[in-house]
Amino acid sequence: MSNVENTITVSIISMITSFAMAQETLPPVWELSSNEIPAELQSGNIEKVDGNIALTDGAAFAIPAAAFKNSKNFTVQVTASITELVEPTLFTVMKKQGADDDGFTFALNCSEDLRYSSRVDTIVNNVVMKTDGIGSKVGPKTNTPYTFTVAVREGFASFYIDGKSCKKCYMEVTPNDEPMWIGRNLDEEEKPMDVVISDVKVYGPDYVYVSDKETEEANPRGVVAGKGWALDVPKIEHPKWPKVMIYGDSISMGYRNYLIPALLEKNIYVFHCVHFINGGVPRQAMEEMAGRYQFDAIVFNNGLHSLHWTPDKVSDPEIHQRMSELAQSFKQGAPQAEIFYLATTPHTAKRPGPGQAVNALGAKNDMVVRLNDITRQVMREEGIEMIDVYSILSRKLELASGDGYHWQGSAYEIISNEIQKKVTSVVEGEDE
Repeated sequence: MSNVENTITVSIISMITSFAMAQETLPPVWELSSNEIPAELQSGNIEKVDGNIALTDGAAFAIPAAAFKNSKNFTVQVTASITELVEPTLFTVMKKQGADDDGFTFALNCSEDLRYSSRVDTIVNNVVMKTDGIGSKVGPKTNTPYTFTVAVREGFASFYIDGKSCKKCYMEVTPNDEPMWIGRNLDEEEKPMDVVISDVKVYGPDYVYVSDKETEEANPRGVVAGKGWALDVPKIEHPKWPKVMIYGDSISMGYRNYLIPALLEKNIYVFHCVHFINGGVPRQAMEEMAGRYQFDAIVFNNGLHSLHWTPDKVSDPEIHQRMSELAQSFKQGAPQAEIFYLATTPHTAKRPGPGQAVNALGAKNDMVVRLNDITRQVMREEGIEMIDVYSILSRKLELASGDGYHWQGSAYEIISNEIQKKVTSVVEGEDE
């Protein structure tokens, strides 16, 4: 390393260290250890013992609204320990949620369904955005302190657990004059979790929360949501770049990892919604989502979760109607966009043996063919081009993952390439 490089490195480290030290010297505007909790902001048995408050049997308390002096710039932290994992229970760590769909809520679930045993709900303006939480499928540990942080800068909220980012919201929190409750669930029917609160701090607008577990991303992404929809979105730094929305199930989670960076290299932003229409189509939500940005192209599907739509449960006309309404929702919400439908991928057999490649279609593949046939007719009627990845992957079964539904990376790359061909034929990126 040259002397110049060394000097620059030392300077950067010094700046970061100085900033961190400066932040540490900024006192909180409200703190559990030194502030009293007004009687009207207590519910149930609230008693501070050695600086801790045990919340049992639904007890809760709140930070006064006056502690949030600047509604667009503040940081609030709650450190809590779960005393016992009882399923199902819910611990609402923070609830500064008003009756007019404003404010925010941060909650932790403990469910007997292991898929949601550590689910975290991050709620902004009464729109729920779920994410994995503590301990993945294992769930949180008891008698272990966890620090939950909500950092709001210029009205945009970021959620953290022990410094690890849970969700970034690229939509402004609508401010309210409500106190912030700890331990009070939005739904009173939800059984509250017993916890011990050891620390609560609220910082003012001069404090900027920085996590040592969060690195600066080259292409940061966050969430924008509305009633019944949520979009994973890029941070828009070039407003004129074309915008593409993809909508789909877990297959879209696989191909997005190839599609997003590939289109970003062509100066095209990708927005992503993971969703599935089971019964009636929520047209208002779909239209609102499609109209949220000026999309140049939309690629959607509604596939593998529909394999239980056997003729005795969902008739051909019903499938036709649902897919027509879904297509019309996107057309109505984004009339300027070129819209494509992605065919449902094959249902495959399991691996014939350990280490062996999949070599056959699955028992439910007849349902896939039926869905694709009906949907192809719908898309012809709606004037929407179909991207036929079914035909491609049905000849490449060795690329299946072996669970019957999902695929290996090279298959997702194939799907991404097919989408790129269609999208880039109607969308051209710009430099600024």
